[in-house]
Amino acid sequence: MALLFYVFTFGPAPAAADPAFSFDIIRPIGEVYDERTNAGYSYPQSIAFRGQYEFGRYAIRMDYWRNVYLTDSDGAGSFTRYSRIEGGSGLTSPFLARETSFESRLEREINHRSLYAGLGVDRTWTNYNYPSLTGVGLGIEQLPVKGPGIRPYASAFYYPSASGMYMTETAPLTTLNLHYRILKLDYGAIVQVRRFPVYFVAGYGNEYRRANGLPAQIRFIRSDLYFGFGTHF
Repeated sequence: MALLFYVFTFGPAPAAADPAFSFDIIRPIGEVYDERTNAGYSYPQSIAFRGQYEFGRYAIRMDYWRNVYLTDSDGAGSFTRYSRIEGGSGLTSPFLARETSFESRLEREINHRSLYAGLGVDRTWTNYNYPSLTGVGLGIEQLPVKGPGIRPYASAFYYPSASGMYMTETAPLTTLNLHYRILKLDYGAIVQVRRFPVYFVAGYGNEYRRANGLPAQIRFIRSDLYFGFGTHF
């Protein structure tokens, strides 16, 4: 927190720079691991959007990420067996699960080389009975340098206590207030030819959620290779 207080208040004086927008459309092609699947491969409905606005030495970034996958079954024509949050196991027909997150960040450049530190707010939700989580975290990000060529980027953000409400599936029905730790890692590169306005983007994103005080199998792991296209304007 002391570092961020310095960054947002007493850091180096802002350098003059033109505002810049960027927008990416991404296709995840990775896998999801959670209570309902051991390796849920991304279906065509999986998609992500990434928008960023840079002004002076600050940046605002927003990410929408949706993974769609088929849950596992215990055999051909059988059911998906999963661990319930409240304990025990449940059965359901295999279905297309959706894991969605929306993340916004406010960052400040800290070294004149496109390295930023800042605050993030993360919101996650699903299309089945699972807590929708909201949390605030801290992180660091290396933005890609603008211009033609291969421009790498990377980021790491940690949310220590994202919380959400969950209704148990077994009697007596009880509402639980759960807290999860969320770690998001992302790295890749954009490839831009000369000053062509559209660039190619490829990378790897990893997200890990673990519930505080619950068994180890109550977790979510996203392991995503991805590719897509973006533009500056």
